[in-house]
Amino acid sequence: MNYRRPDRWPTDRASALQLQSIASQAVEINSNVAEPRSIVAVDTDYGFAGQILYAAAVVLSFPEMEEIERSFARMDVKFPYYPGLLFYREGPVILEALSKLATDPEVIMINGHGIDHPDRCGMASHIGMLFDKPSIGCARKILAATHRPLDKTRGSIQPMILNGKEVGLALRSKESVKPIFVSPGHKCDLRFAHDIVTRSLRGFRLPEPMRVAHLLANRYRQRSEKQRAGTTDLVTSEQLA
Repeated sequence: MNYRRPDRWPTDRASALQLQSIASQAVEINSNVAEPRSIVAVDTDYGFAGQILYAAAVVLSFPEMEEIERSFARMDVKFPYYPGLLFYREGPVILEALSKLATDPEVIMINGHGIDHPDRCGMASHIGMLFDKPSIGCARKILAATHRPLDKTRGSIQPMILNGKEVGLALRSKESVKPIFVSPGHKCDLRFAHDIVTRSLRGFRLPEPMRVAHLLANRYRQRSEKQRAGTTDLVTSEQLA
């Protein structure tokens, strides 16, 4: 997958906030999005006392949810954690994993937020803009918006409101489990994001692309740490099947 490389990466919180404010002006939210034939999801995991970031990207056919391709990347952590600025911490390794894919999926699903964000420009928005593709944020934790209580029934939703505007949905993806938080990132709207996530559910809390990416990232981190400790051989994509 090809993407537009950022002109520069921030070195501190002030410069990150400035860059994010500029980026937020380029986010596009629209409803004219074609039905995808494939989706790529990417997730990360931290290893070695939080010093190394591991990323796994997986492409699945849509709506069948059959795997097409996967890729991995790892990098040293170089930017501190600040709420709302996760892209500048995890973005480099996510971009690296996605760029290794030979497949060119139509939609990107990110473990993070889209316009459900104080600057209306979360991780999903950044990634969508750099790849110039529709992107969806699918987060496990709420960030800035609020919502009313959800019914415990699978499929229950509540609008997520931020500064008086609807920016996402709290979705009960599995009965009696914690909701997930869905928001459009770039080049799509909330209806599209909700539809794609709902149709990607396969009985788990996370939609299937995110679930697989999450498991792969965790497995990649575990095997890489064992490798560095000298207890296993070199990690390959085939070993992570």
